[in-house]
Amino acid sequence: MIFVTMPCTTEKIADYIVEAMNADTFVITPVQPHSDADLDCIDQTSRVVMEHNDENRHTELVSVDVPDWESYDNVFIGYPIWWNLAPRIIDTFIETHRLAGKTLIPFATSGGSGITNSVGALKKAYPDLNWKEGKLLNRMDENGI
Repeated sequence: MIFVTMPCTTEKIADYIVEAMNADTFVITPVQPHSDADLDCIDQTSRVVMEHNDENRHTELVSVDVPDWESYDNVFIGYPIWWNLAPRIIDTFIETHRLAGKTLIPFATSGGSGITNSVGALKKAYPDLNWKEGKLLNRMDENGI
């Protein structure tokens, strides 16, 4: 089992799960890291707003060689929910990794949205993948996980 997550609040949750399950982890990292200005969802010219508004705009990922990728059957994908969806970088990850035949288990954190819409959008965009229901893990700690 492997956990894939973005470097953010969600990564802290993933760390708790990884420790509890003794799993491996892989962090989705953009080639160009997000600055505070990039993450300003109020500024219509910020990177996250422009990525959100353009479905075809994908973020280039830092390539990480995951040893023995084929041996993993379950892939937990963690992300923050932005505008009720998974960030576009999750699409980039899905499109650049061999996920056919694996079970994908999404989990997320959010300031106010549920996970249902983001998981539904992922399932619709990638219907041939084996998705499980996702879980929102806001404000969890080691004991809550």
